[in-house]
Amino acid sequence: MRMIMLGCALVVLGLTAGCSCGSKALVVGTLEDGMFWERPLTAADNSGGGYSKGSRVQVYDQFVVVTTPDGVSHIHPHGLYTRLQLRQN
Repeated sequence: MRMIMLGCALVVLGLTAGCSCGSKALVVGTLEDGMFWERPLTAADNSGGGYSKGSRVQVYDQFVVVTTPDGVSHIHPHGLYTRLQLRQN
């Protein structure tokens, strides 16, 4: 049983090696302005919207996370938002 658990642990470690899950945010602040899109900006049919001013924003190397005042977090890959402006804390 211990060998099976050890094997599973090694598989999980191998799969998560190089994962940027533990990476720190490049920039953290509160949202001043921004438009977040459903599709890439070059898409012919696209819709988007904004979040409440003051929402928490964390910018990572591949995406941004916007957490609204009610605690819901939204993840947006780079290229799916425009006019992003934040106030650093």
